[in-house]
Amino acid sequence: MLFSFSATMFANGKDVLSVLMKDGTSVYFLLADKPYITFQNDEVKIVSDTDEALVKRTLVERFEFVNEIPTGIEDVEEQDEQLRAGFRLEGDAVYITGLESGCKVMLYSMDGRVVMSSVATADGCAALSLGALSSGIYIVKYNETAIKFIKS
Repeated sequence: MLFSFSATMFANGKDVLSVLMKDGTSVYFLLADKPYITFQNDEVKIVSDTDEALVKRTLVERFEFVNEIPTGIEDVEEQDEQLRAGFRLEGDAVYITGLESGCKVMLYSMDGRVVMSSVATADGCAALSLGALSSGIYIVKYNETAIKFIKS
């Protein structure tokens, strides 16, 4: 038996089709790319203008329509200073204090590439020199903290 539908028919003002898998991962399709879903036998096939996915139906938890693709990076609220307490952006460098010795600090570009990394010293400090980087938006990640900043 074959059943298919265009995801944009049911979106109700949302921009993204999210396919949530039973293992906790998700696959996202922009509705602007016109995803088309086909159910056949034990498989779900999703084809869009730019992507394609084929998964066993038993692995799919549910479909949802959402406003945007989540990045996994949340904004730090002003009152939550504890997360930012050890983060300092000065001149062309990022300084982080209060880390465990050996803690890895990663700097990512907005396209997800690791631009540079550092390891906290014995006194719990790490520094990243930004002088050679072009202007743009970057993300510093250490432990469970991710901070987005703009280098001008």
